[in-house]
Amino acid sequence: MDDSYHIYFKGEILFKNLSKDEFEFVWEKLYTSYINALNKELTYELISENNMKGSLFNLEPSY
Repeated sequence: MDDSYHIYFKGEILFKNLSKDEFEFVWEKLYTSYINALNKELTYELISENNMKGSLFNLEPSY
């Protein structure tokens, strides 16, 4: 599983499942354009395989 990024504004998702390259491009544009007005409202989340430990994807099959 590749890492993906979600970008949020005021807790609402703006972009979802961005690759690292897509994220870096979009984040730079958003963050530098709106740094003064939105910097506390603009957030992101990294979704990676490490974050998925213990999730349904890693359960042992039952027999």
